[in-house]
Amino acid sequence: MSTTRRRRTLARSVAGASVAALALGLTGCGVAGTGFRPGVAAEVGDRTVSTDEVDTLVSSYCSAIEDILSQQSQVVPLSVFRSGIAGQLALVSAAEQMADDYGVEPADDYQRALADIEKQIGDFSESQQEAVLEVEGAATYVAAVQLSVGEQVLRDEGVAEPGPTEAGERGLAAFTTWLDDNGVKLNPEYGISVDDASINTDDQSVSFAVGETALMGLAEEPDPAYAAALPDSQRCG
Repeated sequence: MSTTRRRRTLARSVAGASVAALALGLTGCGVAGTGFRPGVAAEVGDRTVSTDEVDTLVSSYCSAIEDILSQQSQVVPLSVFRSGIAGQLALVSAAEQMADDYGVEPADDYQRALADIEKQIGDFSESQQEAVLEVEGAATYVAAVQLSVGEQVLRDEGVAEPGPTEAGERGLAAFTTWLDDNGVKLNPEYGISVDDASINTDDQSVSFAVGETALMGLAEEPDPAYAAALPDSQRCG
């Protein structure tokens, strides 16, 4: 497949899905008086996600897709990517810890999803490829862990061949319980929170379910006029 065709193919998935799904809020709120540790984006169970991790991933992801956004006449505030990616990294960390607790690996859907993405980004730099895979694969990873955990729970209950629907439901229930038991705290500067295994904006009634197909589901998108008015250092595209 030619470079142009790969980019157009990726544009349909990135511009049409990821931008919408990362549109978790255009402004964040301050952290004064919250007691949140400097440099920490999220506290998840006994692990942390650093603001450096978020900013590095945002920078690499933006550099990977900015030409695509320009071709689609889209401009996205970097604050949107920061909020969405911070939430994604927090949920992935929670899923990783739950997988360790249950002794499972993510279901095969995750590797298939990564393979599909890799076919489209062969001309990207290594750091760009890693960023796209991490962002585009985040929700699929969480759902794949939920599926594996659900299958394990059902087998422990004596179900010989758990079906994917029931396993997914049991896995989501287990993930929600894990989050309740272990806790997820997000830095208020991102303007988001986790509630019932969903990422919610603190300022808008917008959320997306963790178990949905990779990064789909948000109806809200950044205001084009607002995004276009931002300086280059604060926008992508």
